[in-house]
Amino acid sequence: MAFQGWMVKFGNTVLPNSYLEKYDETPNQRLELDAYRESATAALRRTTSPYFKSKIEIPIRKLYYGEKIVLKAIVDSGITNAVERKVNLTYWNSEIMDYASGEFYMPDIKYTINHIDRNRLNMVYDPFTITLIEY
Repeated sequence: MAFQGWMVKFGNTVLPNSYLEKYDETPNQRLELDAYRESATAALRRTTSPYFKSKIEIPIRKLYYGEKIVLKAIVDSGITNAVERKVNLTYWNSEIMDYASGEFYMPDIKYTINHIDRNRLNMVYDPFTITLIEY
């Protein structure tokens, strides 16, 4: 599938690029199962898992309260297990130059509210990062 103009999709819902400050990924990370050096030749021998896992970091721009509500709905549309914060994600993978899909863990997110407007019942969230680590 060729690039379609978006970077991340939670479940079946695309995260609008207007929410992004940038897009950070570490696609297809290799997991080394075993490594050793042969004593006679000092050659390094490695056993690497054939299953590659990606890590996605999504820096989100400053958001107003209403925008934060929309973002939460988009992220929630991909959650398959709320207690474990398991998320179904489709993402642009720059190593394979195509979209890939998988189940990801979403660690805690720290939110900072830097302005509260009581008269307009509004608030402003500082930029924050959504991190997603593939299972």
